[in-house]
Amino acid sequence: MKHAGSALGTVFLIAIGSVVTALLSGEQWLAWLLLGATLIVPLGFSSIRDDWRLATVVYLVIACHHGLAVLLTFGEFRPIDLWDATYFDTLASWAAEGAEGSLTWELGYLMYVNLLSGIYDINNAFFTGAEVSVLFAVIGLLLMIQIAREIKVPDERLWWVALAGFIPGSLIFFSVTYRESLQVFCLLLSVWAAIRILNREDPRWWILFAAALVSMGILHKALFLYSLFVVVLTVMFILFTDQRTLLWWVKTIGMGAGIVLCVAGVIAWATPEFVQFLEPVIRLIDVDLLDRITIYRERMVNWGSPRTDYGLFYDWTDWSRTAVTLGSIYLHYLFSPFDGITRWVDLYAVAESWMRFTLIAVVGVGLFQVPRGERKLLLL
Repeated sequence: MKHAGSALGTVFLIAIGSVVTALLSGEQWLAWLLLGATLIVPLGFSSIRDDWRLATVVYLVIACHHGLAVLLTFGEFRPIDLWDATYFDTLASWAAEGAEGSLTWELGYLMYVNLLSGIYDINNAFFTGAEVSVLFAVIGLLLMIQIAREIKVPDERLWWVALAGFIPGSLIFFSVTYRESLQVFCLLLSVWAAIRILNREDPRWWILFAAALVSMGILHKALFLYSLFVVVLTVMFILFTDQRTLLWWVKTIGMGAGIVLCVAGVIAWATPEFVQFLEPVIRLIDVDLLDRITIYRERMVNWGSPRTDYGLFYDWTDWSRTAVTLGSIYLHYLFSPFDGITRWVDLYAVAESWMRFTLIAVVGVGLFQVPRGERKLLLL
């Protein structure tokens, strides 16, 4: 514990140093303040203060995020996959420096650009945008730990959960001006609210649940469809657990209707081009969907560059072969490459695949070790 105390003292010193740097920095002062905030916020959780292993993992994840943010800012090293980060940063800078009314209020990445431009009105710097992403990534990691506590993960194993922060994809994409860290934060917030609803059945958690899902959908139109899946899944866990009274049904139906009206109101207000918003849904119900997919796939293979190519052959001749094809694609998506490391960039993919496999295996094993009555929360 003595070493843990000295380590936390070091964290305080670094946080104070970031504040001093913010006072001395004229261009990126807000970024340095946010850096200090990400170091202080975890200390507000007793589970982190009292467990040196959990604290070590959490602060190593935070250090990796800040290291990448500094490298990508001051090293001016932007791999091709991070060009969108520069694009979002440029749009936000233009909006912050432009005249009033230059913002475009449209669902999707432009909503993230608008949010970023609001922060750039205070301090216009790429480093600031990167640190905003890191802040949401850190809060998301803390939410993940809190969710683990809600589903009765033993305190001595919480550091296992925090290891998820080392997934290479999250380390990279949550450390630059991407919207992914905000989206994951909103998703985790909705899951936490859903678990609170299942545990305590307090109607007030429905408000947070709906707000998190709407916020997630505003940042990405397709995530509105995913939010509907989360709502259906949560309602299924609620309905098929215990016996409910008539009063409970009245409250649930009323709350559900309120959420639907809220979501519909936000959609109608947020974009006048309602058909454009419904584009992902229209694609799903299009009777020519398979033909469109076939044409798109052939066009990308023959004249373009597919974004993800696993070297698989598609077979849609019947339902069984379709299931095998889709299953193979999903397994490759989760765990490829399977044929080892042939280039240095494969290190990244292999490391992430093994970490993902380990996390899924740990959850699978844990599912059979918890009492049956508590498995619904772990499944959720």
